[in-house]
Amino acid sequence: MTGSALPLLQSLEPQQLALLSSMHDELPYLNPPGKFDLLGKKARWHFAMNARALLAKGRELYPGKPYRMFTDVDDLIVLPSQYVDETRNEPALDFLEFFSDNFHSGIPGFDGFAFNDRPDELLIRTINKRLTKLLNHVTAPLSAEADFATKLLLGTSPEWKELDFKEAMLDLVARLSSRVFLGNELCRNAKWLEISKSYSMNSFLAADLLRQYPKWFRPIACRFIPQCQLLRTQVAAGHTVLAPLLGKRQRELQEAMAKGKPAPPYNDALQWFAEESHGKPYDPVASQLSLSVVAINTTSDLVTETMLRLIERPELVEDVRKEIVEVLNKEGWSKKALFNMKLLDSVTKEAQRLKPITAAIMNRKAKDRVTLPGGLVLEKGDRCMSDLGSMYDPNIYPDPETFDGYRFFRMRSDPEMESKAHLVSTSSIHMGFGHGRHACPGRFFASNEAKVLLAHLIYKYDWKLEDGYVHTIDAFGLGLSSGDCGRVFSKKRMHTKLDIDALL
Repeated sequence: MTGSALPLLQSLEPQQLALLSSMHDELPYLNPPGKFDLLGKKARWHFAMNARALLAKGRELYPGKPYRMFTDVDDLIVLPSQYVDETRNEPALDFLEFFSDNFHSGIPGFDGFAFNDRPDELLIRTINKRLTKLLNHVTAPLSAEADFATKLLLGTSPEWKELDFKEAMLDLVARLSSRVFLGNELCRNAKWLEISKSYSMNSFLAADLLRQYPKWFRPIACRFIPQCQLLRTQVAAGHTVLAPLLGKRQRELQEAMAKGKPAPPYNDALQWFAEESHGKPYDPVASQLSLSVVAINTTSDLVTETMLRLIERPELVEDVRKEIVEVLNKEGWSKKALFNMKLLDSVTKEAQRLKPITAAIMNRKAKDRVTLPGGLVLEKGDRCMSDLGSMYDPNIYPDPETFDGYRFFRMRSDPEMESKAHLVSTSSIHMGFGHGRHACPGRFFASNEAKVLLAHLIYKYDWKLEDGYVHTIDAFGLGLSSGDCGRVFSKKRMHTKLDIDALL
């Protein structure tokens, strides 16, 4: 059987699906499936191709009010951004249950997503307790890897060189992330780098494609969708690559215990997960794939988007370079230095405001009956998500559709807004990293990693885009990514004021 048989198999689903649930008939329905779209297939695909435009239409038709939307996961209630502060910490609205439904936990190949769905929240706990607390110790290693990787991928020639820009940014972020997650032993392993890059990108596409099928049919459909097949291959390859290192560490631990000596110290994510698991079973390979999913894809997209915005604005590049020199001269490569790169922070936050990684945020599933502001009652099992309208509100952001790299830099001078102006800050007016108790726990590392890499790219290289470049955004479902970059060129800057690599 081939993928061509999938539409036939899909048609076997009973027609009495809960696609047009009578629940919440009191809410306006933005895009109900058509009368003859009994399986919701056309409506799902229309949402996948037009989600961003549909959300904009919803904001226009129902300003400040909740409404129903048919999505690739069936019916959802869209909450206006005005509800965010009231719902962000509501315990009855659960992220993990929504995540499990949306990213196919339990289906082979989606191991990286399933690891994030553990009841003990091992991933979140490890990021919060280990990664975030070590930020000051990983800045120099990140810079060292950025030095190595930029020379390897971009070269040192003062002549213009064309490159596959998105692929280069993905490769750079994968290398820097692997330096922290896997240490020196595997961070430059070509096979692992390829797995981590490919899995982080392919897993989201596979999840999107699988959501086009009814939930009951997905365990069957995944056998024939090429992207899902590739995921299973990548998981198996990950086990092959990591097995020797895991075996070596296990032998070293056993030898140390036999001699009555302490366990060998390893300061990387493999060891963090082992210690934070407290002896409970877990899959070390899935833990690393999970980090790839939550870190590499999102951070590389943020770096790509920020770089494109900068390359379009040479005068802004010069201002950022001046800041880099001033800060690194004083602080060297340190957590404090990254904190003081305030203009670079502003540029990155503005890039994220105009092109976040998703078109809606705070996806939740009600575990119990809960009453929201305005009296809306969500029943157990109802699903909702929050609109990002506040990020484009002219009452909050003057000229909101225009990129302004200095926007959040200026905001820091307002005592009432200063706390909201940092890249890592989450609020009801900027939810690029989410908001509330399920805000991205890795945003502090992602911010530092992005700044280190951006500083190397901006300060050490000149950049240009082909004539006629137009900034675009690619969208599929709720996922957003930087659009076609066209031809991108770089060359090594010579005779710079500061050798930032020598500061290691």
